[in-house]
Amino acid sequence: MASGALPPAFPAVCIDGEPYWDGGIYSNTPIEVVLDARPRRDALIFAVNMWQPNGTEPKSIWQVMGRQKDLQYASRGKSHVARQEQLHRLRHVVREMGKLVPEELREDPRFKELASYGCPSVMHLVRLLSPRLDGEDHTKDIDFTRAGIRTRWQAGYEHGLRVLSEKPWECDVDMLQG
Repeated sequence: MASGALPPAFPAVCIDGEPYWDGGIYSNTPIEVVLDARPRRDALIFAVNMWQPNGTEPKSIWQVMGRQKDLQYASRGKSHVARQEQLHRLRHVVREMGKLVPEELREDPRFKELASYGCPSVMHLVRLLSPRLDGEDHTKDIDFTRAGIRTRWQAGYEHGLRVLSEKPWECDVDMLQG
């Protein structure tokens, strides 16, 4: 039920006396759940972003309201990805540093504990950005009309096919970046 509690249109949903809002208030693409999973293993991750990080200068209060939503939600996703990239790189650095430790010290429990923070995994993150539609406005996030849903679905499907045909995950990867 909390996934339908999107302010200001809908109130929080109380569960065991605690109010919950839609998860999109915090993050529409909670990829950290996948990137923080243990054990870490190679992964191809698709992150769908519904909000535009870039746009033209608004000319009306309605356009300002639309841009505000875009910026509020898109920038958070970008910062989450940047933080996860830093953490993943540090995991690779820890792995490489562990290789420099003499063999006789590698059985030490302290070393094993610290080395466990390293990983060799390669994570390919493919970002799918919901296409901007002609005529969309500040109500795009609550447009549940049959035509609105069909138009968004079709635009997203076509964009997804384009991205899949480009195969951005088939690229050389810096092993410190992973």
